Amino acid sequence: MDKLLTGRSYDSLCGNGIAFDYVAEFLYEHTNPDNIANVKVAVVSDREVSGYYFGQFEKQFLDRGIAPALIPVESRNAGKSLSSVEKIYRYLIDFNFSSNDWIIGLGGGGIIDIAGFACSIFYGGINFLAVPTTLHSMIECGSSRASFLNCASHKDVIRSGYLPKVVICDPSFIQTVPAKVKSNGYASIIKYAILAAPELLDECLDIKDYRVFLNGVFAAKTKAETVNPLLIEFGEELALAIEGYFRFMNYSEGEALALSIYSAVSSSGRKRLKPIYDMLHLPCVLGGVSKQMILKTLRDQIYRRYGKTVIMVDCDSNGVGQWVVKKLSIDDCMKIYDQRIDYICEKHD
Repeated sequence: MDKLLTGRSYDSLCGNGIAFDYVAEFLYEHTNPDNIANVKVAVVSDREVSGYYFGQFEKQFLDRGIAPALIPVESRNAGKSLSSVEKIYRYLIDFNFSSNDWIIGLGGGGIIDIAGFACSIFYGGINFLAVPTTLHSMIECGSSRASFLNCASHKDVIRSGYLPKVVICDPSFIQTVPAKVKSNGYASIIKYAILAAPELLDECLDIKDYRVFLNGVFAAKTKAETVNPLLIEFGEELALAIEGYFRFMNYSEGEALALSIYSAVSSSGRKRLKPIYDMLHLPCVLGGVSKQMILKTLRDQIYRRYGKTVIMVDCDSNGVGQWVVKKLSIDDCMKIYDQRIDYICEKHD
């Protein structure tokens, strides 16, 4: 077991099998001795992940005389809502939980967001431990500063800045996730690679040591944030518009981000990314929507967030220079997106 170099105030630990033999130990070590005899544990997870892993996961607690409660919630973006949080609260009240007890988020990024948000408000804050089960959630949970919920077709518009006590990254989960879920995790890696560490583009095709690889991703993210914290929003606006237009149905979070990144890089960048996208089963073409409709969705979204003056990540030299944060009028911003969307709405050489 190793500590990942995330640059955050909470620890992220990585090791094969640690989700099944160390989580209960950590909980015991970080619970007030006066409360340990009566401590309660709830595991928030979706039906698929809990069906695979909960029996094995709960054994470490049963061996210590604790029977964790399983709280099933919807893991997809449609379930990342206040109604899911309310469902968790009803369970916690029924099981008589207090602020001394623990909630564990076991699943992908949506599950971790729902569990983390619930923890932030219940009795003013309850102990939260995150066990991400996908590559994407390991990367995002390991360096996150908040939990997010959706509202209708608007993504991540409800936020709570509550942090876990620890993140447990167990690479053994990654071997069993469905192919579509696995490919979803590569888009954020590609983003950080383009911003600060191009070598990650090749490394993500053949990950030999997840601890080393995750540290490389976190180092790239930290490097970009050091230049300007807003750089890590590269690709997010168009990705959110794609997801929101389809109400989170047609494109996953990673697929939408991959399309946005592909549209933003230079012609040589697209040639570099195309075979990588093909190998990782990521899309290069946006289908099912006209250019005009996605532009309208995007403009409305940007105006709600910024008004008439927009913060945008763009290349300072036609896609071959340094990525920078620009302050533009909404009209100038949309001219750039108009050009970008051409590259994903139609096939280009």
